Amino acid sequence: MSDEQNKSGQREQIFPEPTVGPIIYNEKGEILLTKCPKWKDGIWTIPGGHVELGETSEEALKREIKEETGLEIDKIEFLGWQDAINPPSFHKPRHFIFLDFCARLAGGEIKKSDEMTEYVWIQPEKALKELKIDSFTIKTINMYLAHLHCINQEDYLSNWKRALADYDNLKRETTREKAEMAQFAQAMSAMNFIEVYDNYKKALAHRPNTADSKAVEQWLVGVEHIKKQFAETLKQLGIEEIKTVGEKFDPSLHEAVGEEEIEGGVSGEIVKEIDGGYKMGDKVIKAAKVIVCK
Repeated sequence: MSDEQNKSGQREQIFPEPTVGPIIYNEKGEILLTKCPKWKDGIWTIPGGHVELGETSEEALKREIKEETGLEIDKIEFLGWQDAINPPSFHKPRHFIFLDFCARLAGGEIKKSDEMTEYVWIQPEKALKELKIDSFTIKTINMYLAHLHCINQEDYLSNWKRALADYDNLKRETTREKAEMAQFAQAMSAMNFIEVYDNYKKALAHRPNTADSKAVEQWLVGVEHIKKQFAETLKQLGIEEIKTVGEKFDPSLHEAVGEEEIEGGVSGEIVKEIDGGYKMGDKVIKAAKVIVCK
């Protein structure tokens, strides 16, 4: 069915008219508001128009914006809809169904037309405070601001999840690197001890005949060399042997396992080492077991 004409020749409305209009935003975050002769009292609105037969609402949106403003739009998103029954600011009674969108300015050069006699680019919050805006357009702007808030919240949540995932990946990578470093340190330490151990095996394999005193003496020199190798290896690991014989007994470093009375000896002085002690920095790894002078 089509609209019928009244006696004056004007078309009478028998169905609500679906119309489309966008909040067009630019790279500065400003939105486009316009003045149209069909809206009374110089009130500000958004551009838009009717959906024609055979076209989608987005197609109608792009066509109307191009015809009224000369602009091109993209990234079209639906905001909501409104029943507008005889809007008080419109020049004649009419029942519209407003389909509200937001869209990004994509190109074109703005120009005035019969449907747009004035325009302004303005921040939406400032527009609501300073301009005389149609009530339906005010609602559309508020829908747009709510939409931006949701996008910002989603972006924040997305960024937070991404940061959390990056942090988890960093922890896993750090753990892996620490394990590799520990394994490398163990391998390096093992190599040092392996060299000493090989020399020790060689020394045992060439034990001299006890009847050959010269050979025994040379063998002992070799064993002493192995002992120095051990000491040097421990030093490279930061491990220091705790001094004992001739030192004053220190309960934080030494463990007394006995006492001996020695003529001319100094009480509390270590006279014999039973078992060696070691420390790494200020931390005692193993206390030295000693005999102390009474």
